[in-house]
Amino acid sequence: MDITREQPIRCYRAGLARARADTLVVEKRIELDINDGRLRWAMLCLPENLDALAVGFLRSEGVIRSKTDLREVLVEPDTRRVCLRGDFDEDALETLTSRWTWGTGCGSGGTGQDLTSPRGDIEKLAATQAGGMKISADTLLQLGREFDSRAKLWRATGGVHACALAEAGGLGLFAEDVGRHNAFDKIVGLALLGDIGLAGKIIFSTGRLSAEIVSKAVACGVAMLVSRSAVTALAADLGKKFNITLIGFARGERLNVYTGFERVDVGK
Repeated sequence: MDITREQPIRCYRAGLARARADTLVVEKRIELDINDGRLRWAMLCLPENLDALAVGFLRSEGVIRSKTDLREVLVEPDTRRVCLRGDFDEDALETLTSRWTWGTGCGSGGTGQDLTSPRGDIEKLAATQAGGMKISADTLLQLGREFDSRAKLWRATGGVHACALAEAGGLGLFAEDVGRHNAFDKIVGLALLGDIGLAGKIIFSTGRLSAEIVSKAVACGVAMLVSRSAVTALAADLGKKFNITLIGFARGERLNVYTGFERVDVGK
């Protein structure tokens, strides 16, 4: 499926008008069919990496814990449906419909998790994730520049968000989507399908770090989030509670560390 299209527009600038073409991001509705209709979930997204999006969404919501929980992931491009079959957490599936919290973003962004009253396994995960992880501020800034250079669709259209998985040696997995939640889930899904662990890794994002993004990080064992954008107050509260390093406004030669200061080495 195409992810962009050309659109004729009229551009007005400094009192002058001219006709030209602009590049628009393609947005499609897809449906997740979970265990042959046990749950159907629809979302708007950039139509690429749909298997990773579906798997990452279920992982970040606690519906699956590992790749072994999946028996089949089938993408049907013609119907824009992703069929998933496996051994899924029934309680987590139930919360997707009974306790969904809409996020601070567009489309279906949000979470079924309530991190103000977390389950015991979440508390245990938060206490053990990436305890000895440390990285220099200079390395983070260099990774941020590498991240910006890879976000070509984001820079060309301004119509997507980008996410990347990184460690001190450089960037690894990379994904873009119309929604920052979807871009995050694609990274989680790509990692799970590729048998790549998230402990000790960093996720870079172009989008705002809000509470539901932090909840996804907690569920997946990610200990550091870095964004070009802002961090919300509730996200900072959750970052402190669950020992996650949150970094915002990572642009050029600057960054702000909001929580988890001990993981960032600023030198002398």
